[in-house]
Amino acid sequence: MSMLNTLPSRDREALASAAACFQQGRLDDAVRLARELLARQPGLGLANKLLGSALHAQGRHAEAVVVLRLAVRQMPQDAQAHTNLGNALAAAGQPDDAIASHRTAIALQPEAATPRYNLGCTLLAQGRREEALQALWQAFEKAPTEADTARLCRELLAEIGDEQRLGAFCRLNLQHLPDDAGALAILGALLLKDAGADRAEAENLLRTALQRAPGDAATWSNLGVALQADGRVAEAVEAGRRATTLAPDWAQGHSNLAVALRDAGAWDESKTHCLRALSLDGDCVDAYYNLGCVCVDLGEHALAREAYIEAVKRAPRPGWLLQGAHACRQVLDWDGAELLEEELARQLADAPLPGGAAALSPFAFLTTPGTDAAGQLAVARQFAAQFAARPALRRPVAKAPGEEAGRRLRIGLLSADFRDHATAHLLTGVLEEIDRSAFGLVAYDHGPMAAADDAYRGRLEAAIPEWVTVAGLSDEQAAQRMLADGIDIAIDLKGWTQGYRGGILAYRPAPVQMQWLGFPGTMGAPWLDYLIADAVTIPPGAEAAYSECILRLPGCYQPNDTRREVAPTPPRAALGLPEGALVLAAFHQHYKITRATFALWLDLLRQLPTAVLWLLDAPAEARAVLEAAAVGAGVDPARLVWALRLPASEHLGRFAAADLALDVFPVNAHTTASDALWAGVPQIARCGDSFVSRVSASVVSAIGCEALVARDDDAYAALVLALAQDVPRREALRERIRAARGRAPLFDSAGFARCLEAGWRQAWARYAAGLPPAHIDAG
Repeated sequence: MSMLNTLPSRDREALASAAACFQQGRLDDAVRLARELLARQPGLGLANKLLGSALHAQGRHAEAVVVLRLAVRQMPQDAQAHTNLGNALAAAGQPDDAIASHRTAIALQPEAATPRYNLGCTLLAQGRREEALQALWQAFEKAPTEADTARLCRELLAEIGDEQRLGAFCRLNLQHLPDDAGALAILGALLLKDAGADRAEAENLLRTALQRAPGDAATWSNLGVALQADGRVAEAVEAGRRATTLAPDWAQGHSNLAVALRDAGAWDESKTHCLRALSLDGDCVDAYYNLGCVCVDLGEHALAREAYIEAVKRAPRPGWLLQGAHACRQVLDWDGAELLEEELARQLADAPLPGGAAALSPFAFLTTPGTDAAGQLAVARQFAAQFAARPALRRPVAKAPGEEAGRRLRIGLLSADFRDHATAHLLTGVLEEIDRSAFGLVAYDHGPMAAADDAYRGRLEAAIPEWVTVAGLSDEQAAQRMLADGIDIAIDLKGWTQGYRGGILAYRPAPVQMQWLGFPGTMGAPWLDYLIADAVTIPPGAEAAYSECILRLPGCYQPNDTRREVAPTPPRAALGLPEGALVLAAFHQHYKITRATFALWLDLLRQLPTAVLWLLDAPAEARAVLEAAAVGAGVDPARLVWALRLPASEHLGRFAAADLALDVFPVNAHTTASDALWAGVPQIARCGDSFVSRVSASVVSAIGCEALVARDDDAYAALVLALAQDVPRREALRERIRAARGRAPLFDSAGFARCLEAGWRQAWARYAAGLPPAHIDAG
């Protein structure tokens, strides 16, 4: 017979009234009624359970423990009494006893969720996270529609950092609570971090989460990250702005928005949001890294270096170490660069290359001393893999081979540099010579707006009949536009360099796809069929280090513009050069000047007492590094002469005042080598084993000066010394170079265009015949 049935009706009513007061939150009344009842029925366990629970709810935990201990003695099989005692014990600072009580309750009621939930909370309060997770997960399995239990499990998994289990739990969570915004948002965010995950699923989860919880700033921010990764920059900026409006004091939201703004070309605003993030949270590591990236865009290399160093201090990730080292080299901080590169090498020796968004920058890697062509291929492939899952667009069915073979081809040129830029300086003259009856050129421009007086932009617009601005389009939208435009051969002129949009061609909008000129190495991208090169930059037999088939042009792969103006050469005194000195010009971007290269130059200066080294002007910090190195090598720093940056024609004019142009290694002079020869100055070439270290050799060979190519440092130094001491030979070289400007393949824009057209035709003929891409020798 039930204990309640033996009570007088008055006491049953009193117990019911006390319970009702407890449920209504009238705790004082519940305590009073329970005490009155116990005065009449001191052995009534139900009354003690109710009184103890009310006291616990009032915060009178020690009193609650005393009463609830009595209750469990009176009702040893009552699981709820043990659970309530466990809660009171935990609140009273007796965790071990609390855990024992919860375990007893579980044993008495093994199918109930509540005892396991309470045990999990108690264990969690003690920092026993794995045990807490086990109990809470079991509670969730018993009651999978309890949203609070699911939330605690997710939060605990996130704290533990077990993203694999967190993703699995979220999927299980959504089976039972498909509208759980927290699970939707977390699973979407996790998929963003997984290089092999379905981006569309991630976006769909995040958007669904926002339908359920439209005020969640973190979900808006993650949606922005998803859109930015998909190349949908305008949408990403909008989502990022929503996040920072909802949570203006959340540092990570500002940092994420900064990434989208950077991709949109709003560099100053991007920098502002990075700085805002750091003002809110000085340890927001992503904000330091993103600040470094946008400062590189802005040309603020000293600040970029500082930001990257702060990032790697907090999180020495491989990709960040590499970018930090490259930023150090931009300001000639060799010590910092070498320290970061050593740590990077150590990490890569212990673990595979990182993938996804954490993949190493292929450009920064190929410019790092000590890397080789095989390593550059591996890094490029890993970087390209984050775009490789993009589905190929459905193109119209190809025409029969006879119809395809000889028709006019549409060539799509993809670049951010259709303006006064080194790429345009090289390319414009050749594009002006392309046969418009046989080839229709279309520019797909994703760069900043060109200045109104940009002469190169004007010439390019005249040479390229059709222009499409894709800067505001997503990668897929840009690819769809190429498809709609009927592009036959698409050429990426940017590669993995600053401002790349390599993901556009990952959708395979054109039947034949190539890369050329912007990136001096392999892109490792399976969607690119050809790399346009020559027999010097990629000698026959070296093709295995490149993911693309090689389309070799005769002479040099690098075009030149024979319409480039050369201003008159000023007197040496006006240039800060001493009369009678041997002028060794080294007008290179500063990251190319390594410690070893500069040491070699200083050794040459020691052996050539009348020589000066003519360098592009540098910030004070970088100048101080080079001047200190000179002093350390016993060279008067006054022999380092600094050249201010000038417009292209004026720069070419003053270049002619040099006696010799020195090469850099492992990243050669590229456009600078052509500049030297166009100005009539002998260019020494230091030839290595990878594309990026063979460009100078290609350039000087194409003008018929193979004797200026050195295969190692000793040969390089010997060649400089020999020419420095042989004035007649130098003068003969200068005359030969000046004469060659009108007939050498390097400066024959029309001839280059014919060879390029022949290469395009051969590549297209293979496609039209149903054959796969293969190595091609054009010309």
